[in-house]
Amino acid sequence: MRDRSATAIWLLAVLALALAVRLPRILATDFPINDGGIFFVMAGELSDAHLALPAETTYNNAHIPFAYPPLGLYLAAALHLATGCPILTLERILPLLANLLTAVAFFFLARRLFPSASTAGLAALLFVTLPRSYEWLIAGGGLTRSFGFLFLCLAVFFGHRTLVGRHRGSVVPAGMCLAFAILSHPEMGLLAAAWLLVLTAVVGLNRWTMARAVETAAVGALLVAPWLATVLARHGLSPFLGAAGNSGFWLRGSLARLLSRQATGEIGLPIVACLALLGTVVSVARREFLLPGWLLAAFVLTPRAALTPATAPLALLAALALAGVVAPGLASALAHPRAAAHAEHRGSPGRPAVGEGLRNLAYGAVIMVLVGYTLVVSNLARTDEGWGTMHSVPRPEREAMAWVAAHTPATSRFVVASSATWWPADPVDEWFPALTSRASVVAPNGAEWLQRGEFKRLEDAYTSLKRCSAVDGPCLDALSTKFGVGFSHVYVSKLAVEGASGRPRASLGDSPGFVVVYDGPGATVYARRQREFLGSP
Repeated sequence: MRDRSATAIWLLAVLALALAVRLPRILATDFPINDGGIFFVMAGELSDAHLALPAETTYNNAHIPFAYPPLGLYLAAALHLATGCPILTLERILPLLANLLTAVAFFFLARRLFPSASTAGLAALLFVTLPRSYEWLIAGGGLTRSFGFLFLCLAVFFGHRTLVGRHRGSVVPAGMCLAFAILSHPEMGLLAAAWLLVLTAVVGLNRWTMARAVETAAVGALLVAPWLATVLARHGLSPFLGAAGNSGFWLRGSLARLLSRQATGEIGLPIVACLALLGTVVSVARREFLLPGWLLAAFVLTPRAALTPATAPLALLAALALAGVVAPGLASALAHPRAAAHAEHRGSPGRPAVGEGLRNLAYGAVIMVLVGYTLVVSNLARTDEGWGTMHSVPRPEREAMAWVAAHTPATSRFVVASSATWWPADPVDEWFPALTSRASVVAPNGAEWLQRGEFKRLEDAYTSLKRCSAVDGPCLDALSTKFGVGFSHVYVSKLAVEGASGRPRASLGDSPGFVVVYDGPGATVYARRQREFLGSP
């Protein structure tokens, strides 16, 4: 009963802290944070098709195969059909709910790995205050990522219950959660399978564990098969080979990020990262390879998404170091020599009382300082203006995009120039095709599912555009020639975002090849002086 009460108190504290960090970011805008434009379009297409899986998505008019794992998209579409709630609203709410449920799943996973509720609670508190545990998950794109991470944590929880707890009844839940992770997000699904394999290897490769592992995989495969068979029948392996072929760039820098402050996303002193390093050393010294194995698998197998799921083993390793090394060492240092000598003279009955009291005092003090520092410096003190992944498309931009949708030909092709310098954190370029139904000719979003080389071409074109000192005729001519980019219009954002010195500078007003067709508070739109492109303004 006492253990249940402690578990409930810790869980409430974890959820309260998680909400305090995440909810203000959601309420600060009436639009999904950062990305998610392609998922907005795909969920709408599922809804329009009454949940029948389309062959392609119309996003960016690029003929992208509808091969993305669709579980989160189906959930949004089904809720839209059942309740009438707008998909944009669901794309703000569902990622947050899934991320909060992930915090709960993580706590119970930590509770299985650690003998005490306090150590598990500490791990969960550290987890929810790490920026990487939510910054990409409560965004619009969290409609897939957040559910993938949730089912990843649940899969290893039930897997641990099966293999370590010898609870055969958990095989089916483990297999189901593995399947749901695969059906939610490609990298989270791959990592769920990898973490279960690491768990199986650490537990020991005997007949019983191998049989349970095979059963878990069979349940997962059975649930994934209908979707996978449909996609393979329509598109073959091409979309998956294209997506897998784009991981090389991320892999080259993945292990470097593991050894940097980027691993946790902390600002200021990377205290959690240092504790996690200490916890890794302790685990390896004890020949306990589960958590280091999970951490390494994240950065090797899923280099692009590694920083998000890595927060789970990092928080667990940090809690291990704090509870097993730092707090006991601090309690020992605080112990008065005479008290220690007196306890030793009296024998063992007196010693635990002194040590336990000091240990609890030191433990509580360190938790308050550590969690408080991480909470304030890495989370609450960071403004949206200084946090590139927390931007969303502001209303003036959306008004400009609405004009584009209403007043340009459906075949128009746009060069979209925003002040962002990195395409994953460029909400303007991500949402432009979704809100206008027009093509953005240098947008890499979604192109990873196209043939090999297309994603790299668009990514290089995007980078080339950002290197222009001004968006002018020579810049656009060089872009078109080098990357084979044909365009009819240029959309220039007037609003600066993080990572740039200011809004993009356009020098097209005096160019004989372009004419201003829209100039509002959010953007300026230029059309090329070519009859086949101008149409009716």
